[in-house]
Amino acid sequence: MLSFLGMLIFNSVGKSVRHGNSFGLATMVAVSLFFWCTSSAGAAGFALMQQGTAAMGQGNAFVAEANDASAIFYNPAGLNQIKRAQVYQGSFFNYPDREYSGGGQDSQTNHRLYRSLTAYIAIPVHDRVALGLGFFSPFGMGTVWPPTWAGRYITTFSSLHTYNLNPVISVKVLDNLSLAAGFDVLWSKVRLKRKTPVVVRGRAFPDGETEFTGEGSGAGYNLGLHYEPLTGVKLGVAYRSQIKVNHHGGFTSSLPVPLPGGVATSAEGAIVYPPSLTMGISYSRFKPFTFEFDTTWTGWSSYAKSKVNLNPPMLATGIPTTTLTTPKNWHDAWAFRFGANYEVNEWMKLRAGYIYDLTPVPDTSFDPQVPDANRHIFTVGQDLKIMRFTIGIAYNYILSESRTKNNTIVTNGVPALLQANGRYNSDVHSLGLSWSFQF
Repeated sequence: MLSFLGMLIFNSVGKSVRHGNSFGLATMVAVSLFFWCTSSAGAAGFALMQQGTAAMGQGNAFVAEANDASAIFYNPAGLNQIKRAQVYQGSFFNYPDREYSGGGQDSQTNHRLYRSLTAYIAIPVHDRVALGLGFFSPFGMGTVWPPTWAGRYITTFSSLHTYNLNPVISVKVLDNLSLAAGFDVLWSKVRLKRKTPVVVRGRAFPDGETEFTGEGSGAGYNLGLHYEPLTGVKLGVAYRSQIKVNHHGGFTSSLPVPLPGGVATSAEGAIVYPPSLTMGISYSRFKPFTFEFDTTWTGWSSYAKSKVNLNPPMLATGIPTTTLTTPKNWHDAWAFRFGANYEVNEWMKLRAGYIYDLTPVPDTSFDPQVPDANRHIFTVGQDLKIMRFTIGIAYNYILSESRTKNNTIVTNGVPALLQANGRYNSDVHSLGLSWSFQF
């Protein structure tokens, strides 16, 4: 099948160059799209939990504490603990390093710094009612492999950006119980690149390149519960719904010099961002220590397949192709978060934590877009209060377990030309900085 597919692409390109028709080039582009849709939704691990430095410093175990404006993301029911209006801004920097070894070749992703921002406003409007507005990036990824690496016909570049606007309201229904609800408006943009082989009349040319871009928006909701059954014992529950985003964009294919031609067409595909449920407990009866434990379920099984619609259809072997489907079969996954903070004095607090994050990606659909695996995350952080300002800093070291790819990625039953099977290792350095002001 691989040999047949390669001949199909090479012969089609040759015909398009020799005879000036578009059929052969269209065939190459259609087959190229088969491989694009395998990663149109990114890869496992593209949920971003670093949305506040207090949470980030203590293993993101924060759903029951939730006592600053970042509670809008972690658990909006915690907003009733804030007695004065508060503004909060955070910046987060991620520096990933991913390595591949297989078939006698070694490759490493380009070193890049990825940045995300958060902004929150929390306003208590009544003794029992608090309002909040959050702006943050709940999902994101970025991977840049060298243009000549062993998996260049699967992926060389991928990026996913999301921006979410989240107004919330929290109501204290009892003196020790608060309930909250919010509305999410999510904007999403994806960009993907890969190389394509080009052979004309038996002569090999430098690789061509294909690129897909798309963007769209969707809506969802979030809920929260915050309960303090005993002084110093807090329970928290937070739920975020799935959000479906239909991405509309374009697909382009370019040939290397001196070959003429290129193809551009419209394409669209949906990403279903998964629902999540977080439950946790905060225990602060051993002052000045506070201990936290959270567990999060994420419904990645919503990503059973990747599907891309083409308009107008592309011709592959003379047959119009309108839909490209790739099985993914991700499964729901859990993360376990442990954290603690130590109040040195009323102006300073130290934080530390650990996370064990299970991958939702099965061996059958593991790919190098973002080679995900079970992760061990070690965290530290500190808060410093200066009058009405609070300055926060947090650091995470994210170590992924080594994982071997030994599968075949297929779309519409057609395998990718190169599979890049081998060993993958990843780690990420993550830094968070924040400031907040209480009026």
